[in-house]
Amino acid sequence: MSFGQTTIHDVARRAQVSVSTVSNVLTGNRPVSEETRTRVLQIVAETGYRPNRLARGLVSRSSKTIGVVASGLEYFGPSRTLVGIEQEASERGYTLILSLVHKPETSEVEPVVANLITHQVDGIVWAIPQIGHNRTWWRNAVNSLPVPVVFLNHQSWPGLAGVDVDNRYGGYVATRHLLDAGFRHIGLIAGPQDWYAAEMRRQGWEDALHEAGQPTEERQVAIGDWSPLSGEQVLHALRVSYPEMEAVFISNDQMAIGAMRAASDLRLRVPDDLAIVGFDDIPEAAFTQPRLTTIRQQVVEVGRLSVAMLIDIIADSTASATNGHAPLVLLQPELVVRESSWRKE
Repeated sequence: MSFGQTTIHDVARRAQVSVSTVSNVLTGNRPVSEETRTRVLQIVAETGYRPNRLARGLVSRSSKTIGVVASGLEYFGPSRTLVGIEQEASERGYTLILSLVHKPETSEVEPVVANLITHQVDGIVWAIPQIGHNRTWWRNAVNSLPVPVVFLNHQSWPGLAGVDVDNRYGGYVATRHLLDAGFRHIGLIAGPQDWYAAEMRRQGWEDALHEAGQPTEERQVAIGDWSPLSGEQVLHALRVSYPEMEAVFISNDQMAIGAMRAASDLRLRVPDDLAIVGFDDIPEAAFTQPRLTTIRQQVVEVGRLSVAMLIDIIADSTASATNGHAPLVLLQPELVVRESSWRKE
């Protein structure tokens, strides 16, 4: 047989032993007689067979492979989360099979999941943000799959394991910071309305204002699409609908950078005429003029924790560590104060 085409079954057949015996010779998991070991290794050398993880999985029932389904890698959060996933998987000896979904709000879920299962993954990290009803299929399917799934950035459902940033708390902290700095007329540039993360950040903004006895009206809110261009455009619109606005919480840093450009065009001094707080703490936030106050979310840690959680579930299918309930971890974001929100003298 030519190099690269030999399988573990071919080796077992030529050596007249079982597939598990070949695996034990190659992995050392169980003792094998010296005669059998020599015969198997000789055939391995003759055929050029190279064991792979999927082959070892025939015996161990573990392929040491994790399926990852992701989208939105053009955005800071999803791209950095994928870095964390890769780091943790690599350190734990797992490889990844990555599937990118370009239209997560409309794409069919079942074919993507079925494809990963045919590749014998041990589990799946579903790193697609919750947008609209794009997770409806999971309600009925999640408990019937042959492998566990950990979800990122999702609304908590019974039976779902997940990791997320506490976006509502982050929106609250950002708005509370502006209130504590003496601002009362605080607007919001929100992310797309069908994104769960954007909804939670908006609710945090509302929580802080209601706690302070401040009403919220639709004219205080403008909707962007996470891009700098949308941040620039909607700040102009927000100034028209909410002319008394003296501060604004913006649901991601890219839109905040666009809004700072618009403020400059409108001859508004930041923070003297308009204080701004973003969300994400992208690297560029520390280099804007003025430097951007923002909410730092631990997106790399989200990725790492999702893999660690999945491996724990794989190792303990009874989930005894969580008393039979799927675990959900919410990471707390933190406020990073810079010049864009300093209180006016």
